[in-house]
Amino acid sequence: MSGPARRLVQAHRRHERVAVTPEAGPADAASAYAVQREVWQTLVGERRPTAWKVGASSPDAEPLAAPMFPRHAFVTPADEPAVFPRADFFSLGVEAEIAFRFGRDLPARLEPCSREEILDAIAGAHVALELVDTRLADAQAAGPLWRLADNLLHGGFVLGDEVPGWRTVGWSGLTVCVLAGGRVLAETRGRPPLDDLLHCLPWWIAHAGGAKAGDVVTTGAWNGMHPVAMPADVRVEFLAGGERLGRAEVLVR
Repeated sequence: MSGPARRLVQAHRRHERVAVTPEAGPADAASAYAVQREVWQTLVGERRPTAWKVGASSPDAEPLAAPMFPRHAFVTPADEPAVFPRADFFSLGVEAEIAFRFGRDLPARLEPCSREEILDAIAGAHVALELVDTRLADAQAAGPLWRLADNLLHGGFVLGDEVPGWRTVGWSGLTVCVLAGGRVLAETRGRPPLDDLLHCLPWWIAHAGGAKAGDVVTTGAWNGMHPVAMPADVRVEFLAGGERLGRAEVLVR
């Protein structure tokens, strides 16, 4: 096992943050993804990831992706929050997102999947809530390759309500709310990440070795990351014309 992977596995198992420097971390993105795989295989085994996060800093930038650990990914029943132990987290940030759930397989191939193929393979779009956390003592100082190796600072994930009529929803101009303890942290009206929720998916399908029925991929924060104190009762909501499209909720206690 590589040195960076060993340190991150130790951080997961001991629930302690690690102080690192860029020089002691992965040398490039390929090395950072190799660390992700080593950590996954050590903590999870040979089971393939079925939940992912993907995003890009701009439409012209290569996307970045990370698998989400099974013990930290929840699908919530209607009107019931997911519950996470407070002891699982060092700190807590909240992001409101839209995630896609695949209904059929899309094998990886040399030619990227078309937009139409991807849309045909998607079974539903869901309101989602990502919890941001890190095993790094100072994620900013550690640098982007350590952050990529640390699963892009993934802490937890909640797949919430399916968006009704999602294929015809006008994603631009939706109102997105983030609430903690009943208090509004953010209420914004705007456009989806990169102005296109599907922008990163052809790249992600190739990166992940194909998509399978049941896979979930979340596509980035709509109105930023919001720090929240623990214990926490957090909810995200998407609305169109004042009507709620769906929500996702989590208790950290």
